[in-house]
Amino acid sequence: MNRLILLLALPVCAQSVAPVDALIEAGHWKRARAQTEARLRANPNDAQAHAWLSKIRGGFGDLEGSIESAGRSVALNPNSASNHAQLAEACAMMADKAHVWKSIANVRRMKREIAAALALDERHIDTMLVDMMFSWKAPSIAGGDKALAERLADRILSISTAWGALAHARLLQDQGDDATTEGWLKRAVQAEPGFYRARVSLARFYCCTSVRHRPELAEKAALEAIALDPEAEPAYSILARVYASQQRWSDLENVVERASRAVPDNLGPFLAGAQALLDTGQDFRRAERYIARYLSQPPEGRQPTHAEAHWLLAALHEKEGRKQEAIRELRAALELESGFEPARASLKRLLRA
Repeated sequence: MNRLILLLALPVCAQSVAPVDALIEAGHWKRARAQTEARLRANPNDAQAHAWLSKIRGGFGDLEGSIESAGRSVALNPNSASNHAQLAEACAMMADKAHVWKSIANVRRMKREIAAALALDERHIDTMLVDMMFSWKAPSIAGGDKALAERLADRILSISTAWGALAHARLLQDQGDDATTEGWLKRAVQAEPGFYRARVSLARFYCCTSVRHRPELAEKAALEAIALDPEAEPAYSILARVYASQQRWSDLENVVERASRAVPDNLGPFLAGAQALLDTGQDFRRAERYIARYLSQPPEGRQPTHAEAHWLLAALHEKEGRKQEAIRELRAALELESGFEPARASLKRLLRA
């Protein structure tokens, strides 16, 4: 769903147990923002709070603001590897989105910050994750180096088995090697059985990213993740997709409503269920109801925007032959985000049809 393909599939939270970091790792971006803003009101020169605000702004799509806040955190405390790592991440995210010349400037700044962070702490996992994903995703002309990415994953593995296994699995995500990817994800779970991210990553693999989806294993892993943290959203969204694709209507209704009680500030499971219904061509009325529910409150960080939800609803209407309603939803999407090119392209196509 997300049109902003974040360069970092492994957000920087690997090396901190601070309360705001824990909220971010669990996907509670709104709560993290409230705590961080309160801390900055008390002390505008709180370097750690500016670093958190950078990550939070990035989570809500404010990439310029993310770089600004990360830069402030580094200026206030240049001896923190984590602050340099956050600025590197913010620059990487901007480079992934910006036009070519601005991307070059952000890549150069990202590399400087990576070097600064590793000079302070050569075992800093968060920094290596940023470097790894850039090296893996970027073209060679921009400094990409897949062999370097694999070496960085090995380096992370030597420091933390769980994070290193997740790093290796991430590099394999789009390669079609299900057996090896599954092995790495299982290794992450075995290394730290109480690590929510490892469990939910395994569930997402079985549900959504493997070549051959295995819904029964996705359900098992997602339920195990919920048992670890019933107030985190991702496992509920995976279950919503599984149940929708299997036409398990009672289970689907139960899981989205359970999620709305457990994580009331994140309605992502409703949109995940709607997307699965659209993908499988089933129960469009239920999908429409779920999208309306998602639109009933502001989205959580790193969740689809309301513009994207309107775009999804337009696709649903188009499949039903409700052209004018699809056009209305696309216009609504563009009113929210005038630069949302997928909606613009869809609207242009429908108006010409």
